[in-house]
Amino acid sequence: MKLIFKESSVDYNQYNFGYSINAILENEKSIEKAYSKGFLPYTNDVSSTIEKYYLARSIRINLKNYERLSENNRVIRKVDEKLDISYKILDKSEFKHSREFKIFCLNYSKERFSNKPLSRERLDLILIRENYNKIFIFYRKNNPIGYVLTYTNENIIHYWFSFYDTKFMKNFSLGKYIMEQVIFYAKNQKINFVYLGTCYGKKALYKVRDFKGIEFYDGNGWNNDVKILKKLCKEDSIN
Repeated sequence: MKLIFKESSVDYNQYNFGYSINAILENEKSIEKAYSKGFLPYTNDVSSTIEKYYLARSIRINLKNYERLSENNRVIRKVDEKLDISYKILDKSEFKHSREFKIFCLNYSKERFSNKPLSRERLDLILIRENYNKIFIFYRKNNPIGYVLTYTNENIIHYWFSFYDTKFMKNFSLGKYIMEQVIFYAKNQKINFVYLGTCYGKKALYKVRDFKGIEFYDGNGWNNDVKILKKLCKEDSIN
């Protein structure tokens, strides 16, 4: 894993001279190591197919300390009783990334992504990345209503991008349901960690509240002090 440092934010009055830290992976075996060091896959440069990662305040669930909370069980019961959802897991190579699938993902991103929606070019880049190797497909009455792109091996799952039918959101916490099902699957498979991406700002606090076993990367290692994480999120100067 090759590290690259690039100048970032500067606050001269406080003597804070920031550098963003990126990593270039040398082989597929480095993927799990990258996640363990707090790195996440970078896909914002659609002109590059390099397996590039960025260091951030990432968050994961240590499944040794995970159990379903009462709120998780309530969400699961409600969705199961009313929607009767099933799911299956396929290797990326087994799944047809059709035009309809891509339109589904792009439309979801336009409606739900808080920063900017996916472009077709970025989605295509995401789909060829080595850190996407398995897809969870959620069905209602044999019709797909949700997808989760993951990196999955015997030790970890990275819950990377999820896309689902937003028409159910008025009455059901479908996004929370889907995330919980993937985490519960990992627990049953005796996987060690589920990585859930970054954790910045108040909008990310649902990840902290909703799951037991939360750890965050604090720049030096994995920290399980949820009070510190909540404080950091509340103080982040982002919308």
